[in-house]
Amino acid sequence: MNAKAQRGSALLETILLLPVLIGITLLAADLYILHQARSYLEQSAHNVASVIGAQGRLDANGLRALIEQAASTQVLHNYEMIISKVENDRSMQWRPLHRGPAQGLCTAYSEGNRYTGELPEALPDPEDEDTGTRTSLIVVQVCRSSEDLALSDALIGGATLEAMAISRLQHGTPSLDAALTRELDPQETP
Repeated sequence: MNAKAQRGSALLETILLLPVLIGITLLAADLYILHQARSYLEQSAHNVASVIGAQGRLDANGLRALIEQAASTQVLHNYEMIISKVENDRSMQWRPLHRGPAQGLCTAYSEGNRYTGELPEALPDPEDEDTGTRTSLIVVQVCRSSEDLALSDALIGGATLEAMAISRLQHGTPSLDAALTRELDPQETP
């Protein structure tokens, strides 16, 4: 083959290979962005669950400050957070607490005052033999729309990212201030 034909073949191979390289780069970037978003969701859910689980008292201002720090809209953007307190028998003493700029992203894991979602382990009997008290859990669910995450919509197709964290209450049921009591009162209809 002469030199002119070799240059033409190399140019043609480069032209054919370039879209494949661009596609692989876009796919890798999408996977990285999705991984980062998922990490932020999980970190936020675990931070909120562990801090609430260690509290003996909750007030509206403290909860707002915690959520602003743990689930910043600058990082998570358009998200929904649902906080539920689940008893041994899957009953919920409080209605689920909804936070975040979005609504309707998360799947509801409660029906009335009963938690229907999965738990990592079976809860012990209502009376704990060691302490004689009830063991309660805080379940924090954080959801985020993925529409603005991926460069190529074909990778995720508008799915919703969800992270869930569960923490045992270390000091029993935390006392609530007046604002949270009004919001979480199980006697009111949602």
